[in-house]
This record gives sequence, C-alpha cells and structure tokens, in this order.
Amino acid sequence: MSISFQSIGTIYTPYFSLNTPHQPLPDAPGDFWITLNPDYASALEALQTFNYIYIVYYLDQATPVKEMLTRSPWAPELEIGLFASRSPQRPNPIGLSIVKLKEIRGNDLVISGIDAYNGTPLLDIKPYMHFLDSKEDANNGWFDTLPNKEHTIAHALGLSHDHDHDHDQKSQHDHTAHNRTVHSQRAPHHADAHNPEIKHPFHHETND
Repeated sequence: MSISFQSIGTIYTPYFSLNTPHQPLPDAPGDFWITLNPDYASALEALQTFNYIYIVYYLDQATPVKEMLTRSPWAPELEIGLFASRSPQRPNPIGLSIVKLKEIRGNDLVISGIDAYNGTPLLDIKPYMHFLDSKEDANNGWFDTLPNKEHTIAHALGLSHDHDHDHDQKSQHDHTAHNRTVHSQRAPHHADAHNPEIKHPFHHETND
C-alpha cells in the first residue's frame, strides 16, 4: 500500500548542516519556530493551553534505509534492531519530537530546541498531556544495560559532565564513531538540502 502525506507547515531552526543535535535540546541556543500553512491556522485554537507539544515531521534529508540492524552512536559496540534505535534512517522517514511551546503568534509557533534541519516539512502537531503521556514505570531498554549508563545518558542529553582519564579516551573514541554514524545517517540526498536562502519567518529584512 502506498501512502502519501502533504506538508502542513515548515520548521525553522539554526541547523543547516551536520551540526544538528541527535535529540531535542530544550536549552539549545538559537531560534526555533514553526510556520503553519494559513489553511490550518484555526486548528491552533486552544493549543496555547498546553506547554509541551508533539511535533511530527518528514525526515526529507535522511538517507534511505538499507539494513534492519544498526549501531547506536551512543553505544557503537552494540548491534540493535532499527526499531530499537532512534536513528533517523527509518522505513518511513518520519520524525517525532517533544518540544516546549513558548508562544503562538498567528500561525507561527515559537518552540524550544528541536533536532531538525532548517526548512523541515511539518506533518502534524499534537498536545503533550502529562496524565496520558508520562509513564512512571517506563525504562530505558538496552540503555539500562550499558556499563557507563549515566555517562552515556549525559552525552545523549547534551549535558555537561566530568570525565576521568579512562572515560576521556573512551569518550573520544565513542564520539568519533558517533559522528561517523550520524553523519552517514543524516547526509543530505539532494544538492540543495541545506539551502542558506531559507529565511527565518521572523527575521525579515527591513528597509530604512
């Protein structure tokens, strides 16, 4: 069965290249916005009552999936199934992020950091509801089996943390493998994938 979707808006971020983080970082520097197509503006009614939202988007720059097994950049020595990973390479290249909703201006949404390239096509928006979506008994799967779990989680969350000498050497090795893996997964598949001409919707040039 073939399924098609249409973009309902555009995600704007500071990320034009492989500097895109691998998870949404709430305190990421820069501006993050969503411009919803005007036809859907009325669908934003009451969304401002929520402080966190789900963003569903099309991973238009992800390379096509070739293997059903992959290696996490956070644990490159561990081979896992694609569905047990957060890899951007998916059978259907769809991304899902939870972000903080800071403000709504017309059909524009100001949000916290999201792990998406500038110009990423938006597919859907849904409210995050604490009583429905927060699972107190949730675990971290294979992450919980890692010998350096806390250290690796700090890397995944982009948190500052101390390293001892042994961790420094291992972290440097893992970070190199991590970059190689993610670069191959996120490499653009068309020449204008990181078009610098895409303008931030609130950064219009003005004439004096």
